[in-house]
Amino acid sequence: MNFSKHANQKKIQKLNSRYTKIMKLMGTSSIRVLFFSLILVAVLGISGGIGVAKAILDASPELDYDSLVPVGYTSFVRNQDGVILQELSTGDANRIYVEIDEIPKHVQDAFIVIEDERFYEHNGIDMRGIFRAIFVNLKSGDLSEGASTITQQVIKNNVLSSVKSFERKIQEQYLAIQVEKILDKDKILELYLNTAGLGRGTNGVQAAAGRYFNKDVSELTIAEAAVIAGITQRPSDYDPVTNPENNRNRQLIILQYLLNQDKISNDDYLEAKAEKVYDKIQITNQEFETKSDYSYFVDEVIRRVASDLEVQKGYTATQAINLIYRGGLDIYITQDLRLQNILDASFADENNFPTIQDDYNVKLMYTASIQTDAGIIHHYEEKLLQSDEAAHEHIEILKNEWVGETDSLISDNALFIPQPQAAMVVMDYHTGQVKAITGGRGQKIGNQVLNRATMSKRQPGSTFKILAAYLPALDTMGLTLAKVYDDVPYTIQIPGAGSYSPKNWYDHAAYNYWGLSTIREGIQWSMNLLAVKTMNEIGIQTGFDYLKNLGFTTLVERRDVNGTIFSDKNIVLPLGGLTDGVTLLELTNAYGAIANNGIYIEPSFYTKVLAHDGSLLLLKEPFTQTVMKETTAFLLTNAMEDVVKAGTGTAVRFNNMSIAGKTGTTSDSKDLAFIGYTPYYVAGVWLGHDDPERMSHNKRYHTLIWRDVMSKIHEDLDNKSFQRPEGIVQATICTESGKLAVDGLCTHDPRGSTARTEYFAAGTAPTETCDVHVKITICKDSGLLPTVYCPTDSLVQRVYTARTEPLDPASWDPARPPRIRDYVYELPSTIENEYCNIHTHVEPTPQPLPNTIPTQPLEYP
Repeated sequence: MNFSKHANQKKIQKLNSRYTKIMKLMGTSSIRVLFFSLILVAVLGISGGIGVAKAILDASPELDYDSLVPVGYTSFVRNQDGVILQELSTGDANRIYVEIDEIPKHVQDAFIVIEDERFYEHNGIDMRGIFRAIFVNLKSGDLSEGASTITQQVIKNNVLSSVKSFERKIQEQYLAIQVEKILDKDKILELYLNTAGLGRGTNGVQAAAGRYFNKDVSELTIAEAAVIAGITQRPSDYDPVTNPENNRNRQLIILQYLLNQDKISNDDYLEAKAEKVYDKIQITNQEFETKSDYSYFVDEVIRRVASDLEVQKGYTATQAINLIYRGGLDIYITQDLRLQNILDASFADENNFPTIQDDYNVKLMYTASIQTDAGIIHHYEEKLLQSDEAAHEHIEILKNEWVGETDSLISDNALFIPQPQAAMVVMDYHTGQVKAITGGRGQKIGNQVLNRATMSKRQPGSTFKILAAYLPALDTMGLTLAKVYDDVPYTIQIPGAGSYSPKNWYDHAAYNYWGLSTIREGIQWSMNLLAVKTMNEIGIQTGFDYLKNLGFTTLVERRDVNGTIFSDKNIVLPLGGLTDGVTLLELTNAYGAIANNGIYIEPSFYTKVLAHDGSLLLLKEPFTQTVMKETTAFLLTNAMEDVVKAGTGTAVRFNNMSIAGKTGTTSDSKDLAFIGYTPYYVAGVWLGHDDPERMSHNKRYHTLIWRDVMSKIHEDLDNKSFQRPEGIVQATICTESGKLAVDGLCTHDPRGSTARTEYFAAGTAPTETCDVHVKITICKDSGLLPTVYCPTDSLVQRVYTARTEPLDPASWDPARPPRIRDYVYELPSTIENEYCNIHTHVEPTPQPLPNTIPTQPLEYP
């Protein structure tokens, strides 16, 4: 064993650990750079650190020209058969390589003066810049001054990983020196100007020139060049579209530096300073935002491949994007084009969506740029929600209001986003592969835009009852589908939050409470009180843990905002009222785990990525784990089949196909969802307004969309039943007690037999007989318990329900007493005034016989 090498590795690990801790305390990129540089000097200057430094440098990646120059090969998105579905070409507007002689000198200078003013003087590391940055930061206290050279940034963007460590920083500085030995300054600058991230998905000055000014880089003015150069350090903060004030401050600094360093004349400076560059940017942005080259599926593939390149391969974000668009990759995706076309056609059919006049049906986003006779340009923007016809009328009103007699309308853009919006996911739950997806209806405006299926966090409503309450109840807490709860007025005390009294969605119906009900009925009819009572019995933490295991990443465990603590760990968790919400993709995939016999598989959009030379770059091996017993998955599936056969989800039925699923409607009707599966696929659909708004139309549109898509997907597929696994037994139970049914009692309930055959996991079937149904002799004339005076022919036997939870009329709202479906069949009380009051003893008046005198009183029975 090489003890010296082992010791050096331990020293490096210790330095990395200390660096990480210090970075957490220091927190800014500037301080990190300075700290690293000083450490480097110290390490190289102390003889004891030579071994450590040598080990780090020996571990540096091989450096050659090809590793620095972004390649320029077209990448292909392919289906599983290798057929090309999409080209990600070098001609993409966001990533275009240009030679240094095509880039104006003032564009080059704008970047140099703000990023590395001694670029043409140093050898890759600027020691003067390091010490100047230390002085400036200490003096100003704002830590705004950095010290990475342009050469170092080329290394960071194209060679090293994005992992921040002591080792990586030393390698970056070492490799920067090596680069300076093999490339001249102009080539290094060319690489930097073509790979720098410049916001809004752009890399390089050519892409940025097109994105912000709709022109070639060769046409950029000095003012425009300063705008683009100002984006580099913090693209979000210095975004000239959303943060023009921040970018303007940065632009003015760059212009001043150009003037001070004699890169431009004073006249150039004044002209650039006065140029209305941000007006141009707004106009260009209005035009750009309507362009869309890729589908929602391809957008998601790009995001996920980029993320995996960073996490698995250690690429920087810039390296990952450059490789995807210019690396000649072959990306094999999971999309089934036939299924995708079916989904897209359904979403393009306006008949599948509500058009009721009472609801607004478009979200209008209207922007306009107007120039006054004095040459001043004003920008206006308005967002409103209304009908399509009213939106067009409103645009004309806005134009009349905004454009004066001497003004001219330079440009305007109106986006009509249909409302309510919708999203859908179709997955093969056997593999975890996403087969079709859409992130919205209507025109897709732009690339990498909001995908409502994977990015929007919305309330799941009652779909969470299965996942948060009933799944853990059946899986580990010993409950069964036959477990009975009393659906009656219920109040629970929540520590620190007072009391809570859940209501049912059928609170307005003939019976606003349903009395004794099983968990199966709770699933079939989406009964709120049963879900809350189940949650209370199993424990909130248990339900929360199951949700985490099912892959939900947006649940809030604790958030303190202005002194207020938000948490999704609460008793109403199964009702789906969450702090942020969940994505449709994760919700659909969670149900896929039930369909897949309890095995969770991470969703995947691609299977593999091949490098330009054909070698394997990425292999998607989704995370897989068992999250519930196979018997639990079957029991839930069987109960959810009742939802579709004769419950809240009957609208999704088609062609006698076996379907299990669950509806989800929030209490305020702002979010509608249905998640369902067949023996082949699981699919989830969501319907709602982008800005959550109560919907007053028929609440079945989302289920009809689900049926439309899934019926066409299954046209040529045979119907199959969900397979019953080993370990499932059957027993005939009473739905009023959850215990074994008794013939002559449970079968003679006045409302009909309450005996049904139920499925159980082996060992959980009841062994006791029903004790809820009792047979009582009553007087049929009065309906009350008989007395000794009731004639024999008035006596009958009748079955009654002995309630497990006594009703408490004193707690009811007098204005709205509960109407319970089995209340009239409650066992009569045995108090004195509940006995028969029709048949009573009446003392007759004796009548003596004629001419006789009674010798004793008459006796009466």
